[in-house]
Amino acid sequence: MHVTESTYGMALSNAWSDEERRLVSAEELFDPTTFRHLGTVGISAGRACLEVGAGAGSVARFLADKVGPTGSVLVTDVDTRLLHGLENLPNVEVRVHDICTDPLPEQFDIIHARLLLQHLPDRLAVLKKLVDALRPDGWMLIEDTDLSPGRHLPAARQFVVPKRLRSNYRRLMHAVDILSESTGQDPEFGRELPAHLVEAGLVDVDAEVSSRLITGGSSRSWFFTLSLHEGGAALVATGALAQRELDELIDAFETSTSGLVMNVPMVSAWGRRQA
Repeated sequence: MHVTESTYGMALSNAWSDEERRLVSAEELFDPTTFRHLGTVGISAGRACLEVGAGAGSVARFLADKVGPTGSVLVTDVDTRLLHGLENLPNVEVRVHDICTDPLPEQFDIIHARLLLQHLPDRLAVLKKLVDALRPDGWMLIEDTDLSPGRHLPAARQFVVPKRLRSNYRRLMHAVDILSESTGQDPEFGRELPAHLVEAGLVDVDAEVSSRLITGGSSRSWFFTLSLHEGGAALVATGALAQRELDELIDAFETSTSGLVMNVPMVSAWGRRQA
């Protein structure tokens, strides 16, 4: 079984029966911002692109459409079972690939990764590998979360409705903190991305932070609730969150339109490899 992603420090797998629905919800939350920033870095016909950790494949499909028949998109993941139909697109190659250990011999005009580096203990080595795979004047767009508001703001300012669950949410963030530290992940890594792109030698570095409102019972909430369904046992095992408290959070966002929370802020950072 290949573990393809982590959320809130929990290891998640494409083999889980509801993983595709969880990833589709993530696409609804994050794709509009990603697509806008890919336009910012100049995605256009004829470009050679790399999409790392492709999830359910929405970004890869967007790239394939924009680069057209004269361009190419290499799509990589350690588990490609949810990348339905991508292998049938003439300008797309789907490759089972571990970015931590496997080489990247190709050179690319555009490289994108979302919700990837923050989960890798060797994230800075992987970032260097990606920069090395950029062609001169090529652009990189990296997107990771900044969980610091959820970790450090008091419970009363967590934007959670109903109010009685604010303490549950605060304890959830504490459990995330413990679990992330024990697994070598960094859910605040997005905050550091611009500095790391500069240190990696990229120029014209810029960044933007975005967050969408998650409403209970909506398709956006699937990313939140399904992540907790699949990996919640690991959070409870930290001792910082009780099973009852986890169940109350899941129920509020799974069944009720009264549940509201601002999603974890996503930092989109981009830069160019100097010619």
